[in-house]
Amino acid sequence: MKLYIVGEISLVQVLLAILGIAHATEFQCWNFKSTDTLREQYLSSITKLRKQISEGNAQCNQTKCPQGQNIYKLNWDCELELKAQEAVDQCKLNVKEPAGYSQIIKKVKATCNPTKVLKKQIEEWWTTAVTNAGVANPPVNKAGLEDFAKLANGRATKIGCAQKNCNEQLFVACVVNEPAPADGAAIYEVGTGCSKKEDCTTYLESKCKSDDNTICPENQIITDTVRRAFLDGHNQRRHTAVPRKEALTVRHKLGAMAGLHLGTTMKIHMLSVAITLVKKTQPERTWWSEISRGRMLQKDEERNKYSSSLGIPNFANMAWDTHEKLGCAIVTCNSNTNVVCHYSPKSSGEGLQIYKMGPICKRCHDYPGTYCSEGLCTL
Repeated sequence: MKLYIVGEISLVQVLLAILGIAHATEFQCWNFKSTDTLREQYLSSITKLRKQISEGNAQCNQTKCPQGQNIYKLNWDCELELKAQEAVDQCKLNVKEPAGYSQIIKKVKATCNPTKVLKKQIEEWWTTAVTNAGVANPPVNKAGLEDFAKLANGRATKIGCAQKNCNEQLFVACVVNEPAPADGAAIYEVGTGCSKKEDCTTYLESKCKSDDNTICPENQIITDTVRRAFLDGHNQRRHTAVPRKEALTVRHKLGAMAGLHLGTTMKIHMLSVAITLVKKTQPERTWWSEISRGRMLQKDEERNKYSSSLGIPNFANMAWDTHEKLGCAIVTCNSNTNVVCHYSPKSSGEGLQIYKMGPICKRCHDYPGTYCSEGLCTL
């Protein structure tokens, strides 16, 4: 995948979560035979497996399972947990499924630490089925694939699980809010995991939510992890703030440079977003290193003034001392991935000074309400 620079751009790491793994700490269920630690283990393990299908990374025997679309994130349901508890309390495997639901019951050797056992057991429900029976394209339910079909059912939205130690045997059960697909029926739709709410069509008012999206919740495409990556990549370089020695006639420190923060009201226009996970990409190095190939004016009357002839447009935007806010986006165009950042307030321009000279943070007092933090004037 090629990464192209568009305008004033910065990206450290792009992480798009299609179906976020729940990180709940308090489930507020009234079943005292279980704990929130165990509930978290059940939910995170199963959600991780479903997420792999939406990303196209789920292993099915010697190949990958067909990638899926319209696969919904599971929420923990306390009533379903009680149904699972009623099943395991019988200490047997042949417990009738509740009408309108699907159910899995297994028995394993008991242990004083069930958390590790549960994680392994849930993965075995999944992998044993796909290894023994295989998953076709399109994926349809068949003999031997029943457990996988219940857990991977794209229409499922709720789950509850429980466990009970019966004479040194640990009985484990999970109840899902959707009946298992019939033999020959599709387990989930083949397609691409969601990137916007319009991709989620099974249920009205569905949304495509990422793991972390509290800074700009109206934009569901980019996560806070990505936003912070953009922000940190800029501020780390603004903190260094001194171009390479050979690029300057005299090496100066900055008197005042504002630390960037995310502007929640800045408009970000996007066509689509990369679904592929792009890790450890640091195009800032390219943009910031423009100064090693270009130059900055150093005569007294023109020191650090910007000119388009200097060959440092991206460096200048990243280093401009009065830029305070940052808003960035990522878009895919065919096979290329483009990222763009906008800065505010717009203060850069031909013939204007990129930053002023002086001791670090010396001029922060010129910006009311700021203080010095890690060499930057911070709001």
